[in-house]
Amino acid sequence: MALKGKVATALLSNVGRVRDNNEDAVAEDPDVGLLLLADGMGGYNAGEIASGIAVATVQDVVRREFPRIKHGQVDKDSGYTLESLLLRHALQTAHTTIYQVAQSQPQCAGMGTTAVACLLHDDRMSIAYAGDSRLYRLRGEVLEQITRDHSLIEELVARGHYTREEASKLVRRNIVTRALGVEPSVEVDILEEGLEIGDVVLMCSDGLTDMLSDEDIRLTVVEFAANLPQTAEMLIQRANDNGGRDNVSVALARIDAPFPHKRPWYERLIEWF
Repeated sequence: MALKGKVATALLSNVGRVRDNNEDAVAEDPDVGLLLLADGMGGYNAGEIASGIAVATVQDVVRREFPRIKHGQVDKDSGYTLESLLLRHALQTAHTTIYQVAQSQPQCAGMGTTAVACLLHDDRMSIAYAGDSRLYRLRGEVLEQITRDHSLIEELVARGHYTREEASKLVRRNIVTRALGVEPSVEVDILEEGLEIGDVVLMCSDGLTDMLSDEDIRLTVVEFAANLPQTAEMLIQRANDNGGRDNVSVALARIDAPFPHKRPWYERLIEWF
């Protein structure tokens, strides 16, 4: 396992205190450095189906294609690494699969899911996402939201219609403007960020961020970062203590040692010439 002993992880999902079933899904593949989280939506158990399809499909695509790409190579047209493009392709494949199932199965009509996925490679992370499930990075004691919600509130604030404080009071929360499987096509955003020793990456569903402020999240992660399973448990416990009105899921990764990409000897030799 390429990241064994270099990256610690912890994943946890909880139904919350109000919902009857859990429509969130979390997963990891440590062999390729993949973490992913999905928050399903839809009638009956369709949201659960959508998030399950998303997680299974992304894992399958990344596992199959990851060994075939030239790691560390940047695509000249987009400026992104091939790892980032692979992750976006995986989410778009999941979208197509969910949409086709929703169209062909009446009980799944209208289902969809948010998704955020992170691929750790070469001392950095590639991120692909659609919806309002978030990715944060804690560096030192500073917590930064790396993703930008695909939500109605965020769109209205970005266009200058409301301040963030006004929008939080006047606009319904949890209205997403992008999700996998809902429309015939979806735009998946990709991001790339560097990582340093000690950084903690947090991916979460809105069941966490609706119940806890960013400052509450920051204080919890700072306090328990040395023990990631305990960090996950405390985040979920505190969200439930504050009402637990939705399913709540977290996926955490802590960078304990560098993991640079080691190029084959012949690539280094060619570069030397």
